[in-house]
Amino acid sequence: MKDIILVTVNSIKNNLRSKTLIIVLPLVIIMIAIGLALFFCLLLIAPEVNSAAPDKVELSTYLGLITYTTALLTLGINQNVFVFQPMVREKTRGNIESLLVTPLGIKNIWMAKSLSVLLPGMILAGFLSIAALFLVNYIYFVPDIGFLYTHWMGLNTFIGAPLIYFALSMLSHLIALIGKPASGNIIGQISLPVILTLMINMIMHNFFDINSWTFFLLNFSIAAIITIIAIILLPKLTKERIVLSI
Repeated sequence: MKDIILVTVNSIKNNLRSKTLIIVLPLVIIMIAIGLALFFCLLLIAPEVNSAAPDKVELSTYLGLITYTTALLTLGINQNVFVFQPMVREKTRGNIESLLVTPLGIKNIWMAKSLSVLLPGMILAGFLSIAALFLVNYIYFVPDIGFLYTHWMGLNTFIGAPLIYFALSMLSHLIALIGKPASGNIIGQISLPVILTLMINMIMHNFFDINSWTFFLLNFSIAAIITIIAIILLPKLTKERIVLSI
């Protein structure tokens, strides 16, 4: 466990060395998140609030949609940025080879690299989702309707979405370690629009209630399926394959 923590911390430090990146990336994510939140607020929340009898259940659904998609976007963009370039850099500079000759297990290295991308994304996603939660509440709901929040909204936003991206981070890093980093990055590039579009459509068409245990189960199931795929590929994670991929 100590080995995983050590490699994770060092990897995070290496990923955040670029001052330009750590300034520009959050700004880009914030701009996209604000644009998406404004879209939902103007299209869905404002008309419902201004109706004769605002439906608190509908408004909670729309608010949950904003906080959840904010988390998904943040985690997805963060993964797309920090899987490809850092892995290319570490392979070309020989950092991966240096780790392989240490007593660290290959699986520990893989897990640490996966966590080093997930954890900063989770922090930023949590901050932006909480900001969206309070801003939307105090702009639209308080004091007339009251502060809207449900525990399932929180679980789906702060646990469900990260579960999916933890699984995706493990799968992406596994593929990037045993093959080309670009191959691992393709997973992130494809998964973000697919998962985001799928979730929004299922919520808007009432297949799932975002403020329910069934939606959390959906998130958990998607994460489980991705994790199973990673476990199936795990036997390919050997020192020989990693060295040959460099």
